[in-house]
Amino acid sequence: MGRIIVIGGANIDICGTSLNALRDYDSNPGTISISFGGVGRNIAENCVLFGQQTDFVTVFSSDNYGRLLKQDCENLGMNCSFSAITDEYPSSMYLALLDHNHDMKVAMSDMRILRAFTTEMLDRVLKTAGSDDIIIIDANLDMECIRYITENAPCRIAADPVSAAKAQRLADVLGHIDIFKPNRYEARQMSGITVSDIPSGIKALEWYLDKGVREVLISLAEDGILLAAEGKMYHFSHKRIDVQNATGGGDALLGAYVSERRNGRTPRQAARFAAAAAVTVIERQSDERRTISRAMIEENEKRAELKEQLL
Repeated sequence: MGRIIVIGGANIDICGTSLNALRDYDSNPGTISISFGGVGRNIAENCVLFGQQTDFVTVFSSDNYGRLLKQDCENLGMNCSFSAITDEYPSSMYLALLDHNHDMKVAMSDMRILRAFTTEMLDRVLKTAGSDDIIIIDANLDMECIRYITENAPCRIAADPVSAAKAQRLADVLGHIDIFKPNRYEARQMSGITVSDIPSGIKALEWYLDKGVREVLISLAEDGILLAAEGKMYHFSHKRIDVQNATGGGDALLGAYVSERRNGRTPRQAARFAAAAAVTVIERQSDERRTISRAMIEENEKRAELKEQLL
């Protein structure tokens, strides 16, 4: 039986949520939480929650935060034996500021620690990968690592661009990527196409297909997701939901989609499940997400009135 190998970042997440409309250059009353995050780590957590054997490959700091972060990953069920520990850099930190609608307005990340990735470290895990495995990478990795993985992986590769600023790191390797999940802003950064409606979304999907990507999911936030795979295109939408924390929704989307594809589900089936998983996640705060189950997601698929349109 194959496994999922996630290669990417792990952070200490500090999240502040304003109680009122945000005021610039002022102190805003709100709530502040600290949790474990990072795009790669979040995706790996979702893969574990959905029953996948999951290897998580990252670099942990030897500081106190790093030790706690590694222990938490292992407690969740991730295999971290291919990860490295360094005392050269502090633990990666991600600071997000949410408005009173729980939508992220600005964020800052310190991910210098990922400079400690080496090709020798990547070789260790790539040599163990089989054709039934799926590797997921995030664009927090530098271009040398991304290129090395995509040129040497013996199995399917999924990728998350992380942000519009980092998306370009994947531009030259799109032809090696089987599953790609940008949001509308990352899609625009790479393709130059503003996804504002279904026709423009179709153009963006076609752009990625022309670059060699086999399965493309474009996250449209409250407008649902677009999917292109196996010669078909879909739009999945849902009713308006009660957003508690939008951070991590895209990570759940990709983790759920890849997990379902690893289980042999069709792209359409995987996308429906993934859309419901993303809804389930953003309706919950970070500390509530570890109890998410398949049954919960299947129930949410009904409650969110998930609809699909063949384009």
